Amino acid sequence: LDTLERDPEFKSFHLDGQTIMLDDYLQVRPERRELVERLVKEKRLYIGPWYILQDEWLTGSESNLRNLETGMREAKGYGNVSRVGYFPDSFGNMGQAPQILLDAGIDCAAFGRGVKPTGFNNEVSDGADFASRYSEMFWESPDGSRILGVLFANWYSNGIEIPTDPEEAKKYWEKKLADAMKFASTDHLLFMNGCDHQPVQTDLTDALKTAAKLYPDIDFVHSDFTGYMECLKQELKEDLAVIRGELRSQETDGWYTLANTASSRIYLKQMNARCEALFTRAAEPLAAMAHDRGMEYPHHLFDYGWKNLMQNHPHDSICGCSVDEVHREMAARFEKAEQVALHIIEECLAWFSAHVDTGKYAAGEGAVPFLVINPTGFYKSEVTQLKLIVKKYPFQGSSVAACLEQARQEQLPEYRIVDSDGNEVMGSVEILPYAFGYDLPKDRFRNAYFGRSVKVTLETERQEPFSVKSYCLVPVTEKAAEKKTVKTVKTVKAESLFTSEYVMENEWLSCRINENGTVDITHKPSGRIYREAVMLEDTRDIGNEYIYFKPVGEAPILSRDARAALARTEDKPYRAAVQARVTMEIPVSADDRLQQEIHDLVEFRHRKAGSSTQTLPMTITVTYILERAGKGLKVEVDFDNQ
Repeated sequence: LDTLERDPEFKSFHLDGQTIMLDDYLQVRPERRELVERLVKEKRLYIGPWYILQDEWLTGSESNLRNLETGMREAKGYGNVSRVGYFPDSFGNMGQAPQILLDAGIDCAAFGRGVKPTGFNNEVSDGADFASRYSEMFWESPDGSRILGVLFANWYSNGIEIPTDPEEAKKYWEKKLADAMKFASTDHLLFMNGCDHQPVQTDLTDALKTAAKLYPDIDFVHSDFTGYMECLKQELKEDLAVIRGELRSQETDGWYTLANTASSRIYLKQMNARCEALFTRAAEPLAAMAHDRGMEYPHHLFDYGWKNLMQNHPHDSICGCSVDEVHREMAARFEKAEQVALHIIEECLAWFSAHVDTGKYAAGEGAVPFLVINPTGFYKSEVTQLKLIVKKYPFQGSSVAACLEQARQEQLPEYRIVDSDGNEVMGSVEILPYAFGYDLPKDRFRNAYFGRSVKVTLETERQEPFSVKSYCLVPVTEKAAEKKTVKTVKTVKAESLFTSEYVMENEWLSCRINENGTVDITHKPSGRIYREAVMLEDTRDIGNEYIYFKPVGEAPILSRDARAALARTEDKPYRAAVQARVTMEIPVSADDRLQQEIHDLVEFRHRKAGSSTQTLPMTITVTYILERAGKGLKVEVDFDNQ
């Protein structure tokens, strides 16, 4: 900002950190907002179109769309949006990017990775593995959407640290001009005067004046992407290559596409997956359903929650390859985003509870009505579990001791589950111990209580998309309640899903749990058999924080040769489960060579470290769950990583 203010010939600067950088800056320097807005409106400071410089693979599709939507909205708020799809250092690019950008009114993109090999320390290869002979090309999505693509063929730092001294500048430009002309399809050569970790060049104006004197037949223009793309489009060659779909440097050995960051700091990926699922699969459809029934849609909460979540999506953050301090902050943001999503979900559920009529169940006579909601766009058949508070002893108007005594003495009846037509539903009701709880009303102080709860497990069959179904717990011992509630009763046929000791079957699948803890799955409609599925595999990692790399020559350790302890853990007509406890001997670490190779900056591909000869037993618990109405086998894996 100081350079832009001081030097009117310093024409413009493009933020590769996208619009979030301004949020961060203005938290510290709020008094400079007016200056920032003025420079953006004057088109000297270019921002957007994204909110953050993302990784496009480790986040969900909706996150990529939100990133563009949020970035364009925020940039517009400052006064101008950069109309170029800017992916300078994303670790490969998504195939739908041209389609998404065109939908947002953007017809060009600039990117650093995915077409030409980029290696250690961002060194760019001059090999033949290059999908286009030019740095300019057309990029096409699977649907046929096509935009102009510009590859940083000599990386997006090919114009940094330009000398002002004529002798040094001559050497600099001789190489730089030749490198750019090697790939450019027009006379417009692109030089990027910046990079990540690169301070602004405050004497750029003088450096360009020196260059102009050295090369009077070349125009050196301090430009911007808008101007550059306009000039480029006027002189494009007819024989530009068309690259299609995902850009992952498919022609290379794959190492420096950085896809291997998927295994770095797994806990971050798990937290992100949970938050994205809460927003996209629960909070948003539930809010839309509740809005359809009269609730105000909580746009403000979604904007706040998504921004917190996307602040963890930059390409070095979600990849897990930054420093510990960065990732500790990420954990806190994930927790904040999760709380926002859960709050929205709770508000929607409360709205449904208040606006769905359950009076038919005669709740005053011991019946406990409840709702099951399908927030997906397809019919659902599955086993659902929920916890219901069936009795409360509020502290208000009584003593804590008296409430505690009442909760202890309460004898809950036996319950059965019925649907809105009075038909009995397959399931079970488990009585839970008393526990402390509290409500937070919107019109008065919190209401604390001791309560009695039950865990309800029921089978829902073909519940319609985006639907709310009501059910009820009916006390078996209360004949009056039973009379008023039940119209007709269907008899539930209680058959086990086990056909032998460790074989579970339903209409679609037969699942045999093997002695080594794997499972043979037969898909009945097709007759196809998948043998030894869920094989556990351990491989070691001697790569760096970006790239997973297995020790050369070392075979993976497989659970095929292990012996598992098997046990049935559930045998209900609607669900069966088998638990396999598998123990494997795992090396405790790499051998001593790895630390020395790290210290000496030995590139991961040339490391000779192997695994330690010392091992320890690791027990992995695999639980296989088959539901009567389920078309797939559910698998839960639990282990303590030592």
